[in-house]
Amino acid sequence: MDTTPSRLCREFARILGSTPSVVNGVCTATRSRTNLHPVVLGRTAESFMFVPQAFSFENINKSGKALCLGETVLLQEEVNPFMSKLRQHGIIVTATHNHWLFDKPRLLYMHFESVEEPLTFARKVRDAMRVLTTQQIQVESSSHGEVEFSSYETEGNDGQDIEVQMDRQSDSSLCDQFSRILKGEMHTFEDDICLVMRSRHNIQPVVLGRQGRSFLLIPQMFTFESMSPDGRALCAGETVILQEEINPFISRLRKQGILVTAFHNHWLFEHPRLMYIHWLSIDRPLDFARKTRNALSVLTDRPVRFRSRTSMKRR
Repeated sequence: MDTTPSRLCREFARILGSTPSVVNGVCTATRSRTNLHPVVLGRTAESFMFVPQAFSFENINKSGKALCLGETVLLQEEVNPFMSKLRQHGIIVTATHNHWLFDKPRLLYMHFESVEEPLTFARKVRDAMRVLTTQQIQVESSSHGEVEFSSYETEGNDGQDIEVQMDRQSDSSLCDQFSRILKGEMHTFEDDICLVMRSRHNIQPVVLGRQGRSFLLIPQMFTFESMSPDGRALCAGETVILQEEINPFISRLRKQGILVTAFHNHWLFEHPRLMYIHWLSIDRPLDFARKTRNALSVLTDRPVRFRSRTSMKRR
């Protein structure tokens, strides 16, 4: 599969001030809101998972219209102005909610979709994003990332023995191991932040009547950052999840002392019903990776397919 962004993909990303890439065969444009410097569980949280802006388009028809998706992190005061701008442009707002707990400032995330020409969608979104602040939003982290939930961090691990990782081994090497445990399809280590990404390829959803493969629809992401001298870091995860998987997955996370911070929809008019779950822990990264791998084992790997209805149109 060609992973070189097309000219259309590059222009889509340029309009949105983002980096183009091809993920699962889909044009995906990503950037971080680098003016936001949040703190989560007392630690600096600047991974893409905390301050994302992501956009994609796919399944272009003969008239040049595609399934276009977008999401962005927002401050509370930005939610309604941004939502109003999207609606003025006829873009469907599909969800607004938290992804995390114990965050400063309070971070919210908006998801939106449309079936239209990709560059038209990009220009509309760019116009809407003009209402977002460009000021630096800085919050001081606590000196050692101390939080009130240390008892949660030492709960049982469901009978499994988890090896204690070597003290402060190479963070880059640690990221490689973190990715291998979680079976990452790609990972990066930049500015002391490890980000691992993979997709749930067995889920093949239909959105607004169109088949979708965008990473925004079927993501699994894991990160660690803000490592302290004791080898513990702010660790976080996210996965797309089917409705029937939610409670078994939550139970497995909680048995291992991981904080479940949100589960909810991101999109509308999709089949099957897609939910997304987010979780956090202050932990040694490899321990967190093993605990997460254990929890992910309850998710089905059977194919979940739905036939698209190309004649279906929603506005």
